[in-house]
Amino acid sequence: MPELPEVESIKRYLIAQNIPDSTIHRVEIGWSDSIAAPAADIETFANRVSRKRIATIKRRGKYIVSTLSDQQDTQSHLVLHMGMTGSLHVRNPSDPPVKYRRAAIYLDDNRRIELNDYRRWAKLWALDDPKDAYPKLGPEPWDLTPDEFANRLRTRRSRIKPALLDQSIIAGVGNIYADESLHQTGISPLRRANRISTQRLTRLHANIMDTLNHAIQFISTHPSQDGSPYVVDAYDDRMRITRIPNSPCPTCHQPIKNTKIAGRTAYHCPTCQH
Repeated sequence: MPELPEVESIKRYLIAQNIPDSTIHRVEIGWSDSIAAPAADIETFANRVSRKRIATIKRRGKYIVSTLSDQQDTQSHLVLHMGMTGSLHVRNPSDPPVKYRRAAIYLDDNRRIELNDYRRWAKLWALDDPKDAYPKLGPEPWDLTPDEFANRLRTRRSRIKPALLDQSIIAGVGNIYADESLHQTGISPLRRANRISTQRLTRLHANIMDTLNHAIQFISTHPSQDGSPYVVDAYDDRMRITRIPNSPCPTCHQPIKNTKIAGRTAYHCPTCQH
């Protein structure tokens, strides 16, 4: 967390809050380790983004990408990755700061965008080319046809779960929604990708998009108390699997198993998934 649905929801939230066309007045960064190279110190980062207009806000994989424009219409980019626990909150001047504020972007209308992140794993980049933040990022799920998706996976000898988490293969799918999609398709996360039929892989592609769309819709209708997307610790109905060992499978009601695969925990049903 946050994965593609959460980051997409943050992007939509910022747009709904009319953040595009605002100008960054100044920034405050609490820890220099939040800044990624090449602007690897707070002063350099602040100089690269301050006094620039936010022209557009987009999502790429799990990244928020804001295009910035200066008075000469020269473009640069502010890129943000939420890490495991990051979230963004638009605050009014009278609002108190969020509890774990790691960065604040002050706007010309006196509002501010605050990065809340209790683990301090979120990262910010100030770049001319946003691709420098994610040089090996693969295509979005929606940009692949079912056959293209199958072709990207069926030659992989790794287990299917880590293959789905490989952001160079497909962008945005993370631990939780990989488990959801594999369960919906009836594929064990332990199966080798190259031993899964093309027909089942194309069905997996459809279920990935269904799972992501379901989560985006749920998040949009269940915001946090301050109106921002609820994007962390999401043990709610955006997921069909209760991520608790031995909880009942939503299909057959047999106990869900949790298994470590390539360092990540997979929740799956040994009865339904093979």
